[in-house]
Amino acid sequence: MDDATTTWCIAQQLSSEVRELASALRMPPLVARVLINRGLRDEGAAGRYLRPMPGHLESPFAFRQMNLAVNRILGALQRNEKILVQGDYDVDGSASAALLVNLFRMLGAQAEASIPVRAVDGYGLNERVVREAAQKGVKLLITCDNGTTAVREVSLARELGIDTIITDHHTVPPELPPAYALLNPHVAEETLAFRDLCGAGVAFKLALGILERAGGGRIDAAAREFLHSAQSLVALAAIADVVPLRGENRVFARFGLGLMPDSANPGIRALMEVASLTRVPTGTDVGFKLAPRLNAGGRMGRETLALEILTAPSYGEAMKLVQECDVLNRKRQQPDRELTKLASDIVRSDSSYEGERVLVVGHEDFQPGVVGIVAARLTETFNKPAVLVAFNGDNGRGSGRSVPGFHLYNALNECAHLMKRFGGHEQAAGLEITRENFGVLRRAVNEVADKHVLNANYASPTLDLDAEVSLSELTLEAVDTLALLEPFGEGNPEPQFCARSVEVVAAPKVVGRGTGHLSLLLRQGDGPALRAIGFGLAALAENVQRGDRLRIAFSPIVNDFRGARSVEVSLKAIRPE
Repeated sequence: MDDATTTWCIAQQLSSEVRELASALRMPPLVARVLINRGLRDEGAAGRYLRPMPGHLESPFAFRQMNLAVNRILGALQRNEKILVQGDYDVDGSASAALLVNLFRMLGAQAEASIPVRAVDGYGLNERVVREAAQKGVKLLITCDNGTTAVREVSLARELGIDTIITDHHTVPPELPPAYALLNPHVAEETLAFRDLCGAGVAFKLALGILERAGGGRIDAAAREFLHSAQSLVALAAIADVVPLRGENRVFARFGLGLMPDSANPGIRALMEVASLTRVPTGTDVGFKLAPRLNAGGRMGRETLALEILTAPSYGEAMKLVQECDVLNRKRQQPDRELTKLASDIVRSDSSYEGERVLVVGHEDFQPGVVGIVAARLTETFNKPAVLVAFNGDNGRGSGRSVPGFHLYNALNECAHLMKRFGGHEQAAGLEITRENFGVLRRAVNEVADKHVLNANYASPTLDLDAEVSLSELTLEAVDTLALLEPFGEGNPEPQFCARSVEVVAAPKVVGRGTGHLSLLLRQGDGPALRAIGFGLAALAENVQRGDRLRIAFSPIVNDFRGARSVEVSLKAIRPE
């Protein structure tokens, strides 16, 4: 059984559209229904989606200022100028910085990288780094996954004789920094076919532009090997940063993940081994096994660790660094749980939060390195946007996560005068604020939410389902074909279905460790029995008996046990018929 307040939203498709698309693609109707739900109604669009190719990527020179950026970098290489790559401590900021550092190493450039110290610098570019760069003789500064809001810092760099090239994907403010070149797909004047790149995607476009221009339009073998490895970095970043896995992001994710098992990047191979991944990783593998390890350093005071892993020159060195981040990741989990409980208790014990659309919570015991994770968990628990602020004296650093339909950056932008600095995008943001302004921000951001989301009821959870189906439709062919939609993630969710009048034909079992999993044997009508597993749903076992008839929400999966392949279902929710 699931929460009775959850609304099951079952998508509908025209049967004629389903038949036509299934026939054109020569695929089961079940797959056609999912594609139509993704807005892919014609054969060409659906075919490109199922089989994305690198050739589907738009030219890097579609960026308005790519020529400026590439020519400036090639000039720096010719003059042997010192280059500083400024990344950030999350996966996207580290992967995009690693991508450019690895490129410059291959090209023999004088390039170093910098990652901000979270407790000292906050996020992104800062004046300390700019002044230190000038003292070292740096002439070119390239930001990765940051810089669009750094007006003061880029102005300082220009005063100190440093040109700045910004590669970023965050929301663009009204005032832009005086950069030599600004590569951000969200700049209003850009006419790109696809704007939802992650930071590493923008860095990849810059790297591709440099290699194309340096090679006279041709990509040699060394450059091709580099680009293959770089696509894996973009795949990690796109999934970890929760950008929509559509368009060019889908190309990067599909090819980048596919190349990981044999990656030329020692850090990626070491990550795969420590995570016990020997096959092509899925989006879920990145989200739960790879990205948390890479993020651990930034959350536990080792901000450069992910960059060190992804730029490690040898497998042996990479493995030592990955083992370090694995230890930090395990250490991180206990404070995660404690602070999630603390934040949840604060919200539940204060009745004023009940009527607020956005949860804004601050505390001295919050840790800057984990407020993002805790905000995400609050958002999941209460189905509301959440902003958590960790206070140290009179200053606070915070992180926010949102829900579909509420643009968190835009909401904070309307309260910009209350914060020392902030940045982000629709679903996530970071900020710095004084204790004095915290309560004012809480009221102000909720006033913005009340103004813009008058009719939205996002506090009522929903379960989106692709179709109501018969279990007989879950053939091996259909489920194998659905796998072509991988990798799943933001903008490309795992297909979920529902079925009615499903009978429980054996006593339920509880399997697995920890909270346990619910194991059922199900049958619909005269069809064959089908095994169902409900991960983390063991508590429902006492409410289910043999002979019960259920409605089930699920994703189909293939169990491959000793070479014998069979279809099973992964339960998302169950209800009595």
